[in-house]
Amino acid sequence: MKRKTLILLILIIVLPMMLLAWFGVRMQQDQQQVVAYQFKNLVDSRLQGIDQQFQNHFFALQQLFIPQAAQLQQQTAGQYQAHDIRQFIKRSAFVQQVFVISDAGERLFPPTDQSLNQQERTFVELTRKLLESPERFTMPVADPQQVSAATAKQPFDPSTESESIFSARLSAPAAQESLYSSADQTQRSLPAHGWIAWYAETGLRHIFWVQDSAGNTVGFALNSARLLSDLINLLPDSSVLPDAGISAAEIQLINNRGEINYSWGDLSAVDEQMQPQQVLPLSHPLASWRLSYFGTDPQPLTSGWIGLAALILLLTAGLSVLAYLLYRDHSRELRLAEQRVNFVNQVSHELKTPLTNVRLYTEMLEQELDEEEIVAQRYLNVIGSEAGRLSRLIENVLSFSRSKREDVSVRYQKGVVDDCVNQVVELFTPVLSARHLTMRFTGQADHLCQFDGEALEQILNNLLSNCEKYAADGKFVDIYSWQKKTPDGLYSYIRISDFGPGVSALEADKLFEPFYRGSDKLTEGVSGTGIGLGLARDLARAHQGDLVVEEHSVTDSTAGASFLLTLLTPLADVAEVNSGQADD
Repeated sequence: MKRKTLILLILIIVLPMMLLAWFGVRMQQDQQQVVAYQFKNLVDSRLQGIDQQFQNHFFALQQLFIPQAAQLQQQTAGQYQAHDIRQFIKRSAFVQQVFVISDAGERLFPPTDQSLNQQERTFVELTRKLLESPERFTMPVADPQQVSAATAKQPFDPSTESESIFSARLSAPAAQESLYSSADQTQRSLPAHGWIAWYAETGLRHIFWVQDSAGNTVGFALNSARLLSDLINLLPDSSVLPDAGISAAEIQLINNRGEINYSWGDLSAVDEQMQPQQVLPLSHPLASWRLSYFGTDPQPLTSGWIGLAALILLLTAGLSVLAYLLYRDHSRELRLAEQRVNFVNQVSHELKTPLTNVRLYTEMLEQELDEEEIVAQRYLNVIGSEAGRLSRLIENVLSFSRSKREDVSVRYQKGVVDDCVNQVVELFTPVLSARHLTMRFTGQADHLCQFDGEALEQILNNLLSNCEKYAADGKFVDIYSWQKKTPDGLYSYIRISDFGPGVSALEADKLFEPFYRGSDKLTEGVSGTGIGLGLARDLARAHQGDLVVEEHSVTDSTAGASFLLTLLTPLADVAEVNSGQADD
């Protein structure tokens, strides 16, 4: 009992703590995933912000080249003389070369009817396929990406602002000053234009083209070195960490050949062979370039784990103290209960010996009396009856105590069931007669079998004691026995029926519970311990049988109570008994 209680208390502590720990670990893991997801979103946002800066830069160049194309058309009266264009190229820091294709697809510049300088010949050679495909410049192409909404403080005006001033403004971070507001962009009607990126001399080259009012296509080939310099100027200083609070992180701008154009941050504490955590391909016209983020994973939330461990330890300590107090109180109560049970057992044992002597001398005195001494004979009968009742009560107490300490066991012996029943009937006849009850016994269990005679006698004693207490108004107690052979062995049945108030359906299942007694109406004025029927059923089940209240007596309680006792002699024991009879 103590061991079961201790195990139960340990489970009460361990199971909730395990469940709490499981939930806590899940929550911490989910929190760590949230932190990792937020960190990924932060890096994505940082990389996309850089891409947006590059797009703003290309958009600003676009806003520069569109009015410059209109100026060239105006200065050359739409003829695009070579001298004027060459002078424009010399003055421009952004443009490496210019080309003009007529509406009919003829190349106007570099001219086809004049000698070309070395730079123009190289450009024509590199862009031959592109210039021979004028359909690439006839389809309208949307802007690479609109500049984020902001207030344009000083938009470029070619009549009032030189390209050198505009160049200085282009080098400033986009976050400090936007070149055009979204409202100006939507109001302005722009000609067809777009960006083309192509590979030449193993490098990525960029061309911005725009159609003039006559349908000619004017293209500006960007100075690659100046473009890269302007893009790098938009990025942070190389010693600046990409993310605050991260001691080892680096962002790299990688070109189409896989070369690092620029990087900022610090990877001194990180393995140089590590793979990038995140990669963002840049938008057109830098689609073949990419941004790679290298860094360490977010630090685990140690404070959360420490808090969870502290909570579990505190709860475990509190529950352990509570369990200890409960166990100590339970153990104290259990010791007191055991002491009371031991006291009852000792008293019962002490009472059994003098009671046996009382019964013995009563029987001896009855034999010495003459038949004429009727009064003395009646007194002795009463003494013997009460002594028998007390003996049965003591035997029940001792048997009940043994059943709680260890399993109920029986000792099989050869015998006849009817003989044992007859002995009990003879013993109870005077007792029941005093209660005006007549026993009627019909015995058909006369086959020799194996059973525990003392246990069967105790079962019958308890059943007939109930009849004596509760069925005195029924006049009769019927006992009927029979036997039946089955593949399992020989079953012996004993039915004891009375004609008293009977048993209700609600009480039928509770009668065999320890210390349960019937309704107040039945038990009023009747003494009893409430352990007899439960002990009788335990003894019957030890015989591989059972003791039940028959259903017909429950459904029709006016007919009294009817108990059916079943005992089983296993098949092997039946064969042994039959073999013994043959030997006799």
